[in-house]
Amino acid sequence: MNACRLCPRECGIDRSRTLGFCGQPKEIQIAKATLHFFEEPPISGTRGSGTVFFCGCSLRCEFCQNKKISRATSEGRTLSPAELAEVLFDLEAQGAHNINLVTPTHFSDGVREALILAKPRLSIPVVYNTSGYERVEILRSLEGLVDIYLPDFKYCSPELAEKYSSAPDYREVAEAALVEMFRQTGAYEFDADGLLLRGVMVRHLVLPSARHDSIAVLDRLAALLPVDDVLLSLMSQYTPEFALDSPHRELHRRLTAFEYDSVLAHAEKLGFLGFMQGRTSSSTKYTPDF
Repeated sequence: MNACRLCPRECGIDRSRTLGFCGQPKEIQIAKATLHFFEEPPISGTRGSGTVFFCGCSLRCEFCQNKKISRATSEGRTLSPAELAEVLFDLEAQGAHNINLVTPTHFSDGVREALILAKPRLSIPVVYNTSGYERVEILRSLEGLVDIYLPDFKYCSPELAEKYSSAPDYREVAEAALVEMFRQTGAYEFDADGLLLRGVMVRHLVLPSARHDSIAVLDRLAALLPVDDVLLSLMSQYTPEFALDSPHRELHRRLTAFEYDSVLAHAEKLGFLGFMQGRTSSSTKYTPDF
């Protein structure tokens, strides 16, 4: 039996026969592969990030802006690892600054095979763009194949993680993953044009009514990793349109300026460098068209 243990849920489902918690079969499923211009500046650059959006998700947050594909169970293009490698070569040929693998966790075995094929021929960095909910053992299997880790660090509170993502162990899992990611890449490096070549950039989305948890997340991150050697992307783009079906009414509104600014002030106090969004980014126009 091919019991799936790729994500921290370790659901043990044989995905060659039925769908896992992620909603996906074993074979790689992608929703879209395109040049993407709405990542952080050193990722998107001027020519775009060569982004592969995978179907499904092992976390499945209630407020996910990519619900159209993260909750999909059948939509998508099925690829073998060799075919995925060809997609990566095509994105590079289109002028992509990097290869950006979005939510690859539940396909990480096939993605690893594709990167083993592609990495020797790619002349651009590989970005592993993840929820942060990762098994350390799986990350170790990617060592040498990933140049840039772009993880979320979503929650500090187990209660909040359970409430919005059914993952009360999120913090401890994400913390171990962050440490492993940094061990692999070391301090961040830019090229002469300001594009990220390697390193860890941690994303955190400030949620309505959760600014105290956001501050706790930043404190934990500062305790885990050297502040001067990692980048922080502090996001204000929370968009309630994607959570209107949630029973948690606090998710039905936008972030206030006070909520975001108080978290931003704490990030600055801790000495984080990186990228901070204006509240105008709280719009569906930044959501990819799937």
